[in-house]
Amino acid sequence: MIKNQSHLKQILTGKGGLDSKHLENIFKKCRRDKEKMRKLIRAFCSAYLIDGQQRPLLLRPLQEDIVLECLTDRDDDKQKKLAILAPRGSGKSFALSVAVTIYMFFNRFRDLIFILAPTEDQAALIFNYVYRHFADNTFLNGLVANYRFHNKPNITLKGGTIMRRAPLAPSNQGQAIRGQHPTFLVVDESPLIDDKLFIDNVEPAIVSNKAPFINLGTPKSKDNHMWRYLYDDGYADTFTRLHYTWRDAVKKGDAYSPPYTDEEMLDKMMEWGEDSVYWRTEYECEFVESVSNVFNPEKIKGCCDDYELTQLDGDGLQGGGNINVGVDIGKSVNSTVISAWSLEKSDSENIARLIYLEEINARTGGHDIPYQRQRIMDVTNQLGADRLIVDCTGIGGAVEQDLRLACLDGNVHFVPFVFTGGPKGTKTQMYRDFVSYVQQGRVRVPNPKNLTPDVAKLVNKWIKEHIDLEYTMDAAQKTEKIAAPTGKHDDYCDSSAMGIHATLSMLPMSGNFGQSIVSRPINRRRNQGTKYTSSPLFAKVNRKHQLNKHTLRGL
Repeated sequence: MIKNQSHLKQILTGKGGLDSKHLENIFKKCRRDKEKMRKLIRAFCSAYLIDGQQRPLLLRPLQEDIVLECLTDRDDDKQKKLAILAPRGSGKSFALSVAVTIYMFFNRFRDLIFILAPTEDQAALIFNYVYRHFADNTFLNGLVANYRFHNKPNITLKGGTIMRRAPLAPSNQGQAIRGQHPTFLVVDESPLIDDKLFIDNVEPAIVSNKAPFINLGTPKSKDNHMWRYLYDDGYADTFTRLHYTWRDAVKKGDAYSPPYTDEEMLDKMMEWGEDSVYWRTEYECEFVESVSNVFNPEKIKGCCDDYELTQLDGDGLQGGGNINVGVDIGKSVNSTVISAWSLEKSDSENIARLIYLEEINARTGGHDIPYQRQRIMDVTNQLGADRLIVDCTGIGGAVEQDLRLACLDGNVHFVPFVFTGGPKGTKTQMYRDFVSYVQQGRVRVPNPKNLTPDVAKLVNKWIKEHIDLEYTMDAAQKTEKIAAPTGKHDDYCDSSAMGIHATLSMLPMSGNFGQSIVSRPINRRRNQGTKYTSSPLFAKVNRKHQLNKHTLRGL
């Protein structure tokens, strides 16, 4: 019946002289053969659909695969059930709109298509795409009896087929889908729908017929119906499982352009952190626990090197150069931790080496602010540090001002740091760099096995706090924060993060960073045998990244 692609296009546009019943039969035959269905999809898109630049629509490989899987039947004559994971911005919702449009074109008589999503806006996304597909083409628009956008929005074809949309949220308890039996059911952002609501309302709606049942989204937590559909052995025989990542999204195929490039994704990975919850769920499409480690424990242990920490004797080091002191000032029950880091330059990658570590707790000074302030400056001056970076979040303006003035007197660059929360807060950004440096082997700490018991205790505590540090994810909002587990502390981590940030990263001169930069006298005494040299505090680092698509983890 179908000779070639051009013949198929003629049939679809009515030039073949076939009525809707014949078209329905063609569609049924194509649904049993993926290659025929692929030809049909391409012919339909070319004949009727357009992209944002008014060109005939060319689907990207990921999109075409989604449409193909939605419209083909199972060989065993069972209901088509589909669980699809696809990355943010990949065009997955648009692909579903194409599948729905094609299904409606070939099934014009008394079918019921339902679009569900966690919110009204999300449900409207696919609905509006489908509306544009019909409204932008004269022939398709002629098939429509009515467009309705309010009070049970729907698109009704002249043959009686209806497409409806509705949110599925705790506020409505799934009333829109209850009692309905759609012949084609699409659930967009399915992992974000409350599990009990989904089980009570969605699953009963598709039990009584062989309607295609399409679940689409990016991962949430493992305690969710989407995870069961994809990975529970009990669903292996009933669900077709598709897992796409950003690597699939960048494949161009016959389309005009991908949604993003390799370089853009590399920049995004560097921004968020390869091991961050956000990156892993939104772009790698991994199901992660609601809590996960910030650092790889083996990578932290791999930071250990054979050397000893500097011991201060009160006389100072007479210089040193490129030494940065990071201080997390204790609040409430937390300790104040001072860590000093030296910059070791090489032809390949610069290294941050821990040269001094001190904890001020209840036994060694408690929360005596004057004592802490004095001790911080004593350590900074004795090490001959160039910079002092201090967590000034909530410590009070007086303490910050005292440290600033003391640094002025000692010709030290003072950098007050204020932590802000959220996935794009200053703390998250700083830790992303920290994790990257650890993964690259650019952080060195002394091996506690070779240290005296008192010093080894400090380094072991440093290691343990970094291993314990967690990403805590709000799955619904897809945000994360970095913090120690309940009952534990992250003072060593925050102190080190700031010290390493000052040592290896470019510090921005805006936002939540303050600065007090003083010209250092050229003739300040330095140890003539030192391997360190001075460098500007705010120096731009030009990096050229290369992306290996197959070995991204551990980059």
